[in-house]
Amino acid sequence: MVKRVIDSPIGPLGLYGEKEEIVLIGFGESLDADDDSPVLLWAEKELTEYFAGKRRFFTFPWRLERSGFEGACLRALARVPYGETVSYGRLAAMAGSPRGARAAGNAVHKNPLPIVIPCHRVIMGDGRIGGFGGDLRIKRELLKLEGVKIRE
Repeated sequence: MVKRVIDSPIGPLGLYGEKEEIVLIGFGESLDADDDSPVLLWAEKELTEYFAGKRRFFTFPWRLERSGFEGACLRALARVPYGETVSYGRLAAMAGSPRGARAAGNAVHKNPLPIVIPCHRVIMGDGRIGGFGGDLRIKRELLKLEGVKIRE
């Protein structure tokens, strides 16, 4: 596995790659890894553009290693467009289980590729921000970057 840590407006992000694909993004990483694998540099460039407001989707290769309902939720979440949100219940329905809002929340919490699979775009059914596996400050900043207004 290759690793590169980049500085971002939401703090250090660890980018982890295997077989020329990004497989994990971690929040709050220590700034001590700087592998210059092409896929890591590609991901860094696109994430930097995203944080600068110049990119709305990512083209670098990534791989999600989740199956079942969890995988279905995360794949559905990857299709939620920049600047839009989805409720946990709607996400569950998109993944094939309309009554699975709580399970969808658990899947989102385990997301190995935040930002790329935009778990920050999942909010509560009443429009409130809900939870976030990273930090609610980060979720607020990402939603603000994308122009999303949320109910507090």
